Amino acid sequence: MMAKVEMTASTALKPLSTGLIRASAGLNLCHENADELYNQRPELDFIQIHPEHIIQEEGGTYREQLDALRHHYNVILHGFGLSIGSSAPLDRDYLLLVRDLLEEHPEAVFSDHFSWSSLSKHHFHDLIPLIQNKETVDYMVERIDTAQEIIGSPILLENISSYMRYKESTMSEFEFINEITKKTGCYVLLDVNNIWCNAVNFKEDPLAVISTLEKDSVKGYHLAGCSLEHMGNGPVYIDYHKEAVHEEVWTLYKNCLERFGPWPTLLEWENNVPKLERTLEEVQKINKYLRPYAGGVES
Repeated sequence: MMAKVEMTASTALKPLSTGLIRASAGLNLCHENADELYNQRPELDFIQIHPEHIIQEEGGTYREQLDALRHHYNVILHGFGLSIGSSAPLDRDYLLLVRDLLEEHPEAVFSDHFSWSSLSKHHFHDLIPLIQNKETVDYMVERIDTAQEIIGSPILLENISSYMRYKESTMSEFEFINEITKKTGCYVLLDVNNIWCNAVNFKEDPLAVISTLEKDSVKGYHLAGCSLEHMGNGPVYIDYHKEAVHEEVWTLYKNCLERFGPWPTLLEWENNVPKLERTLEEVQKINKYLRPYAGGVES
């Protein structure tokens, strides 16, 4: 069992890890690709693992593969159960596990989402958007400060795909995020696919959207494939992670690299997962976009 370390409010945060080179590309580890990754060990700059899997998988083949692979590759940590915007108390045991994993993997950073996903210890397995106003900013600042104090490091939070907007919101998504990053010192894990999905679904210009995000807040990227569905109100793109990255998203990724610079970039493909060879083609495409920055950039 990993040791639990008590933190105090006065504990200074460690700087964000710079163990990974900025122009690096990685792949998400999931149940569907674990066998091939374990057996083939392809060349990757890093893999992404979920702390939730370490909690849920106490034994068995997948846990053995996860532990072997996280000691073979550099890793980053990405959660989906922190529920930072929930009204429920933060899960201290979970955050202490993250702290231990960060100590075990000094190259790693920990990320989750600008969302909430639980109520009374019931997890919805979905990411629900937040009302974007000053009251929510203040609440999020308090929660993020607490989370960062427990893990002892800045966290990254990801912009989510959303299919509704609240009348009570008084800020745009990135105005809301800018206020939070400014007040907490947390950073943004920029999901380029989610920007494109939301912009198309709400008839906005994705380039105009990214122009509103503070340049220094981004410290990582996610890329994934969204799927076109036909709903009652017409066509909508859903962030299913079950197909290749759309060409429009690759173009937007290039725009993001030009604006925010290169940062470790992850390919997510967790549903309808093809052979590893196919997903590695997408990772190599990330490397192609990062190649102009491979000579090095200032951190």
